[in-house]
Amino acid sequence: MRESVRRLLLGPPLPSDRESSERLSNPLALAVLSSDALSSVAYATEEMLKILVPVAGVAAYRLSLPIAGAVVGLLCLLVLSYRQTIKAYPNAGGAYIVTRDNFGLVPAQAAGMALLVDYVMTVAVSVSAAVAALYSYFPSLFPVRVVLAVTCIWLVAWGNLRGVRAAGRTFALPTYFFLASIASLLVGGLVSGLSGRLHPLPPASGLPVASAVPLLVLVRAYASGTTALTGVEAISNGVPIFRPVEWRNARRVLTWMGAILAVSFSGITLLAWRVHPVPTERRTVVSQLGEVVFGRSPAGRVALLLLQVATTLILVLAANTSFADFPRLASFHAGDGYLPRPLRRRGRRLVPSIGITALAVIATAVVVGLGADVHRMIPFYAVGVFTSFTFSQAGMTRRHLRLREPGWQQGLLVNALGAAGSGLALAAVLVTKFTHGAWVVALLVPAGVGLSLAVHRHYQRTDAWLAGPAAGRAGWHGTQVVIGLPRSDGVVEAAARRYAARLQPSGGSDVRCVGRRPAARATVDELRRRAAPGCLTVVVVPVRADEGFPPWSPVPRFLRRAARLEHVAVTTVATGRDRPPSGGRHACVVAVGGADGLARRGLAIARLLQPDELHAVHVDVDPEETAEAVERWESAELGVELRILPAPYRERAGPLRAEVQRLQQSGAEFVTVVVCTLRLRWWQRPLYRFDTDTIRQGLATVPGAAVVEHRVALPSRWDRGAELGRQRFDEDHVIA
Repeated sequence: MRESVRRLLLGPPLPSDRESSERLSNPLALAVLSSDALSSVAYATEEMLKILVPVAGVAAYRLSLPIAGAVVGLLCLLVLSYRQTIKAYPNAGGAYIVTRDNFGLVPAQAAGMALLVDYVMTVAVSVSAAVAALYSYFPSLFPVRVVLAVTCIWLVAWGNLRGVRAAGRTFALPTYFFLASIASLLVGGLVSGLSGRLHPLPPASGLPVASAVPLLVLVRAYASGTTALTGVEAISNGVPIFRPVEWRNARRVLTWMGAILAVSFSGITLLAWRVHPVPTERRTVVSQLGEVVFGRSPAGRVALLLLQVATTLILVLAANTSFADFPRLASFHAGDGYLPRPLRRRGRRLVPSIGITALAVIATAVVVGLGADVHRMIPFYAVGVFTSFTFSQAGMTRRHLRLREPGWQQGLLVNALGAAGSGLALAAVLVTKFTHGAWVVALLVPAGVGLSLAVHRHYQRTDAWLAGPAAGRAGWHGTQVVIGLPRSDGVVEAAARRYAARLQPSGGSDVRCVGRRPAARATVDELRRRAAPGCLTVVVVPVRADEGFPPWSPVPRFLRRAARLEHVAVTTVATGRDRPPSGGRHACVVAVGGADGLARRGLAIARLLQPDELHAVHVDVDPEETAEAVERWESAELGVELRILPAPYRERAGPLRAEVQRLQQSGAEFVTVVVCTLRLRWWQRPLYRFDTDTIRQGLATVPGAAVVEHRVALPSRWDRGAELGRQRFDEDHVIA
């Protein structure tokens, strides 16, 4: 049932070898990666005027021209700079990678966190501006703007969860529809202006008449206008999704995007200079310009409606740039151990689905918290943008000085000017918008860096402890087997007893039945009381193979509770109606991630179960992890050969199911899969991805297949004065 719903919503899973076919052509890449930058023309001029008009009055429109010229100049400088970056880092040249390569991992966290904040705000600002364009034409939608914005966020997230190529095809048409609409607006304005039919709107009442405008106001207007530059770095972050030759195509698309953005932003600012629109909460500047240019005739009303629809669509889809780059950037952090490792995994459609979902959740919280108000969001928006710009261009400057590759003098000049320009813009944003909300981002970025460093320390210490001998130490001298029956079923109970008897409990331990309701807390308490010193308690819960785990089953909840107990291994065994052939072998398969303490503990448990044959397998979910696991396994000499199971769909349940069926076909009566995981505190659980439940689900319908889960507790005390990654713990903290 669950898989059918996933196929309906997301489509069938894609194998890993389809990744090359998911690459994008240049026109599709322009739609996917440039929608954020191109859509900013819908609100960048308006944000400048919101600062200038209340202070300068009609003079604001004249002052907006040199400010827009400065913004376009910085845009050209950044495009040239990122062309250098893409060539130097053809695999991915975002601020995080450039800063890590030239300044180290800790400064890279600051650049990366700033960019992650920028991506979140891009989603929030884009969808809020899209809804603003919608209620500018339909004022009755204003009260439900937050609901509409949240709906848009999750629609874009859903499109990205379906895959990169699917998202490109979905989002290409609205992007080019918007570009055509803006082109018609600019051409119409040019024709009207040359023919003398483009007249300014009547001045609004209450506008001041200013003879001089404070410099701080001009700087604030410039800082607001630089929102037109958001998204420029997206192409350098997304180089891997281009078709070969990736870096050449990425540079070409970046140039296209820069030219279109410069012309569109300049054209709208020029139109505003001639028309004198006054931005209000319920009417956007673009909608006022469209009304003047297209007129009030029926054809003009239709053209204005199309412009507003196109603006709404492109602003909604502008969030797609963040959904394309946020998960990729988060995976870089996770690969270095500074964010939760599950962010590295690709989902069923070859996209990092966890990162996409996380971005949608955070952006939803921002939209709800700020009421989908674009003007309130802008101060949060620009700090992260220019922080990442500055780090990236400064990193490229240092790279030129360090490597001195051919043509480095020209590259040095371009990137040094880019770093200076973006640094000045960052200073302008911080100074002018600090009290308006920029202080929040100025605190969030260091807090995010501190959190990432804490995550990294946890991974270092955990990996060091797992690599040590204490992590896999097992002092059990025997086992005791306990059968928990979810319901009264004689055939199922008989099959469970046959499996328990094959475990051959040593030390005279008997087979006992514990209750008829495994979900009851009393059953877990009874297990705790029955724990025998020096023994591993194996709890066997039979599951009907023709049912698996139905939604109403209490078994998964019971298993999660029982797995938290020390010296306990929880087991599900799939039972069929027919008695399996007698005299078959008992095979044991230990699923390992590498030659660490969890693997040693799993092998110890498997040997306690006294199987007729023992296998160690590693599921090839990530090629890099697999190569590292094979290298360490060969040097560890654990006495068991490691087999690699291919995982074309990047999940462990399917390959393990195939391995179990292979062993059953070779004559095994029961096949036990042993999985060892970490027993963690609540705040540590998001740092790891546990798929034991998925493995149970996959094997629950295979009669004779059993899944044993044992959780190893981390030491609770660390020696902070010792070498980083080492720790001291008392014998009480070592799992027997």
